[in-house]
Amino acid sequence: MNFDDLVRLTGQFFERHWDKAENVEMPVWKNNWGWQGSVPYHNKGGVYALLDKDGAVIYVGLGVSRGNQLYKEHGISRRLLSHVIATDKSKGRGYYTPKQEWAGVSDIAAIGFPKDYCYLAAGLEHFLIERISPVRNRTLTANGD
Repeated sequence: MNFDDLVRLTGQFFERHWDKAENVEMPVWKNNWGWQGSVPYHNKGGVYALLDKDGAVIYVGLGVSRGNQLYKEHGISRRLLSHVIATDKSKGRGYYTPKQEWAGVSDIAAIGFPKDYCYLAAGLEHFLIERISPVRNRTLTANGD
């Protein structure tokens, strides 16, 4: 499964769960970050996906921290900075690299939710993990074990 599959499956999820009557624009996935500057949707809560060099989704995660006073709703960036990425010391501030345990990650994709819809991110994460079965997600499998 790859980035296009994330987009397709997210569309299926939103068909079931997004309230189109409220006229709030549905979130969209961003990828091809380039390991420089702010991560996609750094200032929102949502879901992120880690992709390997072949473009396969190897992990799907949730980032919905409410943040602190200065960085409210920065769930995706807080989660990635805590667990997945680190400053690339060879390039300096504003450049990132995967932490050692995520060395096989070549891209990060993310989808950020408006504050009042962030609760849907947990549902989307579960939905995607069940259907994609990323190799690095251990808690859910396609057969529900």
